Amino acid sequence: MPFTQYGSLLIIYIFTLLLIPAIIANLFQKKIKYYGIVLSIPMFILLLGLDSLAIKLFCVFIVCELILIIAYYYISKKISSEFVYFIVLGMSILPIFLVKLSVYTRFSGVGFIGISYISFRIWQLIIDIHDKHIEKLSFGTIIYFITFFPTLSSGPIDRYERFQQDANRVIPRTEYLTEYLGAGLRKIGKGIIYKFGFAFLINQYIILSLPDEHTIKTIIIYMYAYTLYLFFDFAGYSSMAIGSGYILGIKVMENFNKPFLARNMKEFWERWHISLSTWFGDYIYKRFVLNNMRNGLFKNKKNAARCGNMVTMLVMGIWHGPYLFYILYGLYEGIALVITDIYMKSKVYKNFKKRKYYNWLSRVVCFHVVAVGMLIFSGYLFSI
Repeated sequence: MPFTQYGSLLIIYIFTLLLIPAIIANLFQKKIKYYGIVLSIPMFILLLGLDSLAIKLFCVFIVCELILIIAYYYISKKISSEFVYFIVLGMSILPIFLVKLSVYTRFSGVGFIGISYISFRIWQLIIDIHDKHIEKLSFGTIIYFITFFPTLSSGPIDRYERFQQDANRVIPRTEYLTEYLGAGLRKIGKGIIYKFGFAFLINQYIILSLPDEHTIKTIIIYMYAYTLYLFFDFAGYSSMAIGSGYILGIKVMENFNKPFLARNMKEFWERWHISLSTWFGDYIYKRFVLNNMRNGLFKNKKNAARCGNMVTMLVMGIWHGPYLFYILYGLYEGIALVITDIYMKSKVYKNFKKRKYYNWLSRVVCFHVVAVGMLIFSGYLFSI
């Protein structure tokens, strides 16, 4: 029976056992990239099932995407064609597009766990090859990067160039003990407490205890509870993923940084699901703003930036799934960022930010803006 990644203490225990050879190899200062690749095989079998449709689709998907990436890498060396680039990028997006739309067909449920985060890595490679940011591709490192198991289902989303440096580095023993093994175990422990402690208690004793009938009171309780539950559950997943990556010698980037202490929505997205918001910022927002400034669609950067925020957050909402509440969530977050930008450029903000109580008041307001967004994101209002 397939498992959910980090969804049970049993699979965390199994994964920990499989990490022991990596720990030993690192202590003997050996490069473990290829063990990391091999390690993914039993973990994918556990997650997808040995003889399931999901694992067959996964294998076909990985092979096809690898062929696409490598072929485009060599083609781009000889031909600089925007047409070819968009064709290749479109072909790489097509699988997840079909998976997302499958919910409206009799093939609902087709796909496999991790396709979203694997796709982010693939798109990143294709875009960076196009932009000449990748000078040399290593076949082994590409496979390791794309199928890196610890961050499969929940991220964080790494960058190829940074990942490649870690994957090919031999770590000194003392450094590994203190900055990788010790730090990794602490992060895994923190993730377990977050997910199986705080998130479980909130879900078990607040969310699941709410009556089926929705009232203003139950909606408010659910809004606060779900916001906190999502944070502890998701941050728990991320912390375990990051910790596992550290043990394998890969310093995966942090994904959460005290998001509920944010003083505005711009700061919130610099603290919440950092790898995703950074990815969207680099590969959608910045490109949208720069390209449309160059082609004259916008006369000033301010309007381009605000429109870019709307487009970026809408795309992020749609990425979560083809449901109305995800689209509304994207629009809500885009509007919140635009209002934040307008406010932060106003005289009112410049006067208030100097007041002693401003930081805490702004944090309370920002938390409630976030909570309303999480309520929309949950789809709870659409079950009324």
